[in-house]
Amino acid sequence: MGEYGRAPDVLERAGHAVLNNFFVEAALVFLISVLYISAQGADRLLGTGFRRTLLDWMQAVSRDRLNFLRKAQIRHVFKKKYGMKKIKIRLAGGSYWLSIPCIVKGVCKKTRSERKFLAKVMNERSALKHKYMTLFRNIGVIAEGVDLKFDDYHCGLEMGQYERLCLEKLRNASVNAPKVYGLHKMGGADYMLVMEYIDGKPLSKAEMSGEIMDQLFLILKKMRENGILHGDVKLDNFMLSNGRVYVFDCLKIDRSGIEEAAAFDLACLLCALSGRLPPGEVVKNARKFYSPSDLGRAAGMVDMALYKADLNLSDDRKKELKESLKALTLP
Repeated sequence: MGEYGRAPDVLERAGHAVLNNFFVEAALVFLISVLYISAQGADRLLGTGFRRTLLDWMQAVSRDRLNFLRKAQIRHVFKKKYGMKKIKIRLAGGSYWLSIPCIVKGVCKKTRSERKFLAKVMNERSALKHKYMTLFRNIGVIAEGVDLKFDDYHCGLEMGQYERLCLEKLRNASVNAPKVYGLHKMGGADYMLVMEYIDGKPLSKAEMSGEIMDQLFLILKKMRENGILHGDVKLDNFMLSNGRVYVFDCLKIDRSGIEEAAAFDLACLLCALSGRLPPGEVVKNARKFYSPSDLGRAAGMVDMALYKADLNLSDDRKKELKESLKALTLP
């Protein structure tokens, strides 16, 4: 029995056991790889959007839900642990897939003031989806011949613990990140990470500027200097609030190749920004914070970064980004 009651879900557990089987993993990875390569080939030859459609469909069918039972469990935790009443719950903005991010609003019983929190629900399904994502990323790493390895999680609890640790490290390094209030066990295999609510919007929905780019490159540089890796750099994982950029959502990367991992993070940021702004302008801003050798190392990671399902550049922008980076390393 869990802390707030446990109702075993036979189908969920059976599905989890099947998908964790080595032979099922191999078959699914092979099938999805064939579909992905075929879609990518069709996009290049015919100018279609099959790759994006395939990725969107895969995320849609596997995305977890904020159902009535989960909402009840969230309310219970906030009543008991945070002294809240009149609790309202809604999904947070931006894209989500591995966890269920939601905004919890209510009234503090002691102060009678309104409070907001950001809560993320993670479970075995979250860890399983991350495992498959990691498998595909590591296949891409092997294909590109890069000295980099992504790690997976054993369960939702480990995911929550790792994210809590990363956010605490970020704050200790003077990087803007939400304060973590607690990690709580809910019903079944669900865990909930409760964080400070940052009133703002994801950078994917914000107007981009040189000042914002400067903040992003400086944040990534501070992370590298403090031995912190992100592993999932995309605009949805940064929040803009009162002109300040905040960091969310770190994933696991094997620290044995920390320089390669830092270069991968930088390559992902360059690609994410080049999807919104001219690549030459992006590289010019990056040069304020990174040496030509750092950017040259990131240039070698651009193809690897674009294996990420949530990063997408046209062939023209990809070519311009590579040429802009190459120009920095020419004698």
